[in-house]
Amino acid sequence: MRTCIILNPTAGRRRREPLRQFIEALQAGGAQVRVLVTRHAGHGGEQARQIVREGATDCIIAAGGDGTIAEIAQAVAGTSQRMGIFPAGSANVLALELGIPFAPAAAARLILSGACATIWPGVIESTRDGRPAPPRLFVQMAGIGFDACVVHRLPLRLKRLVGRAGYVLTMLGAAMTYRFPLIDVRIDGTAYQARAIVVSKGRLYGGAYVICPQGMHHQAGFCAIMQEKGGIIPTLRMGWALLRGRVEQMPDVRIVCGRDIDIHAATPIPVQTDGDISGTTPVRIRDAGRPLRLAIDTTARPS
Repeated sequence: MRTCIILNPTAGRRRREPLRQFIEALQAGGAQVRVLVTRHAGHGGEQARQIVREGATDCIIAAGGDGTIAEIAQAVAGTSQRMGIFPAGSANVLALELGIPFAPAAAARLILSGACATIWPGVIESTRDGRPAPPRLFVQMAGIGFDACVVHRLPLRLKRLVGRAGYVLTMLGAAMTYRFPLIDVRIDGTAYQARAIVVSKGRLYGGAYVICPQGMHHQAGFCAIMQEKGGIIPTLRMGWALLRGRVEQMPDVRIVCGRDIDIHAATPIPVQTDGDISGTTPVRIRDAGRPLRLAIDTTARPS
């Protein structure tokens, strides 16, 4: 088996020894391993596109967090190329969602087994500097409003130093100043209003925290989790419910599933996808129309 690992060195630094063990396990199983290191945002996608064009690799492995995975998936989705994941990010939500192993030997065995399943990413069309941004693929979720404000404000240096704790620190500061403007949402033609919204392909958010009752990775469509009240107190209640797995029970949260989602606001509102900055509203979210062949053990129960 010919494998190519595309490594985000910022994420990989935190799991350097496990990554070494993962590579050794692949090689012990007879795989040829090539490692490419990304140098800047977007570089992983460029590398993946080149590998797909060459057509000489059995599995492209994303070694990084959800943002790195989405970047590489953008290049691989819609092709016959098989993609694998070595979780090395801050939250690794997709790996948790799909039961992808974190242990190096187990992660290598999954790649070597040839196991594969199809997932259906989403695509978002947003705005950047007042102009339409290029469509961007996402594999786990998109956030519009407060959580995206946190991602936009999070200093990259702080994220690199302390990982998920950086989000918590930035969130506390953002909660004091964010205004929670009204958001107009249209899902499959039906109108709603919210103060914050997460459009999710999966059940999990921010780690192993359940935000909605069903995952939709293996089919087209999304669950839109809409927080109908804004402010510090409702946001703290939302966070507490997330920690306890009770978001769907909150009286001021509405969860609606659909395939075509349009989001507008009177003023531009920040947007994030898979933990990366993705411009501002207005936004349209839909199925990418390009399935992704991902190394998943379909007999295992995701954690």
